[in-house]
Amino acid sequence: MKYEEFLELLKYRRTIRRYKPDSFPDEYIMKILDAAHYAMSGGNSQPWEFIVVKDPETKGKLFNAWLDSFDLSYYFEQQRIARYRHPAFNVPPEEKDKARAMIGGWKDAPVYIIVLEDCRKMAGSVLAARADTTGGSINIFASTMGHLGMTLHLAAASLGLDSQRVDVNIQEPFRQILKYPEPLRLNIIVPIGYRAYEAGPPRRLPLKDLVHFEQYNINKFLRNEDFLGYLDKIRALGRPGYRAAIDEEKG
Repeated sequence: MKYEEFLELLKYRRTIRRYKPDSFPDEYIMKILDAAHYAMSGGNSQPWEFIVVKDPETKGKLFNAWLDSFDLSYYFEQQRIARYRHPAFNVPPEEKDKARAMIGGWKDAPVYIIVLEDCRKMAGSVLAARADTTGGSINIFASTMGHLGMTLHLAAASLGLDSQRVDVNIQEPFRQILKYPEPLRLNIIVPIGYRAYEAGPPRRLPLKDLVHFEQYNINKFLRNEDFLGYLDKIRALGRPGYRAAIDEEKG
């Protein structure tokens, strides 16, 4: 693959928050999972397993379990002044359904891929990766699961499909539905399907502001007094992607 093709794939992959109910070939699911399981992991520990969910009743239970924890996230975010809230939660309580729609439109995706993590398998990595020797432990496990997630999303995009990362705040409701035992945990839910709206281009901070050569350029350092300005920037960049999911802005 040429660099230009890879870059186009990266730009095509968007977090999609509303899906068409249209099905896609079953073979695509295994292709996505086959690609994903080649993701790099600490010590080649591969601490993941997958549950593929297509049954409408099971999908409904999973979605409702996620909805039950939604209010907690919403009300936590209200502690910020409106200007700095996460774009999906920057609505007043009487419009809370809009917040749900901006991040919870994945209900209609035809397939959910459940990514499970098994922290025991990280024993395969070096012990130093699990030791807090500097007051700030290196979380190889979190990095490993992040590699897996991104590879999965890119694999879906390569097949013309779309996906979303759905995090969960609590385990027990999902454990009851999916019957996975301790100490396995649900890492993320990944809805897979075809996008029901145009998400628009990815929006990123200028690369020139993030790159240093030979040594750190202190002129680019984000000072504490500049931090609120930084939040202004990323909120402006992030807002269209969420509002596009409810047809209130172009992506």
